[in-house]
Amino acid sequence: MPARPRTAALILACAALALAGCSAEEGGTPAAGKPTVPPKVTTTPKLTSANDKGLPLDPYLLDPAEQEKLSSAYRALVGRCMKRFGLTYQAPQLPRQPQSEGPATRVDGRFGPQSASLAARWGYHPPGGPPKQSKGAWASDLQNLPPDYELVLSGSDGRGAEGTKSAVNGQPVPKGGCDQEARQQIAGSTKPRESVDAKIADDLKFATLVKAQQDERTRAVFAKWSACMADRGYQYADPIAVAKDEKWTTTPQPTAQEIQIAVADQDCRTKHNVVGIWFAVDEAYQRQAVEDNAEALAEVLKENESQLKRAADALTG
Repeated sequence: MPARPRTAALILACAALALAGCSAEEGGTPAAGKPTVPPKVTTTPKLTSANDKGLPLDPYLLDPAEQEKLSSAYRALVGRCMKRFGLTYQAPQLPRQPQSEGPATRVDGRFGPQSASLAARWGYHPPGGPPKQSKGAWASDLQNLPPDYELVLSGSDGRGAEGTKSAVNGQPVPKGGCDQEARQQIAGSTKPRESVDAKIADDLKFATLVKAQQDERTRAVFAKWSACMADRGYQYADPIAVAKDEKWTTTPQPTAQEIQIAVADQDCRTKHNVVGIWFAVDEAYQRQAVEDNAEALAEVLKENESQLKRAADALTG
């Protein structure tokens, strides 16, 4: 069977993120600029959780509600485009990620688990337990589209250039199909969003994350945390290692040992103000990044605002 073109699953999964910076890896190349000197930390708060603390890059990154607005606008525009060809199609809702401890203002929880009560109940498992796996409409709808639907949606019917029709029901199929047309309408450009994206904001977000984790001030408090955990019989280099221990992925519910370790993790975090120091260092790197990239980030802010405005217009149109 010939390989399908970009599948609808890939199209839909990247649609909203392409508008906001869809990349293949968690991370990216740090934005070019002058070499940075470890920034000065001005204030170190005493924290058990930083989820209610803003970070300097937050205004330049789309929060979950804004990403959902772009995704909803994309789905609406795809549906209208498909209707022009006499095809009734509603792009599926993107699967929601398990609820994390991350704040509503940021997509990612940068400082790992930060709740003693959740640790005592769920260990390192997502609160509420793992999401139920479904074999329903999401997979089947995306992988079994009729040829005309896939052609209009993606611009290709899977048979390659020589076998691809250019029109359906008398209407010419736009280049890239309804997928690209919808993204271009939200982007306000003839180019998909990824070419004019907030990639610099994404890159800076990950670059500062790594820098803060590797900073000697953060490593020093991680060493104190590690010694605290060792005193309780648990050998982990840092809070990142314990949260990523693969043992926590082997059971649908947390084990007694997992909960014991998670509770010890939170106790040691509190004892040594791990989150407070980690947050202060991270905030300093982000502040430095915003200062060093002020002009580019100002353009990001304007572009994000423009796209959210076009998304709102699409949803009310």
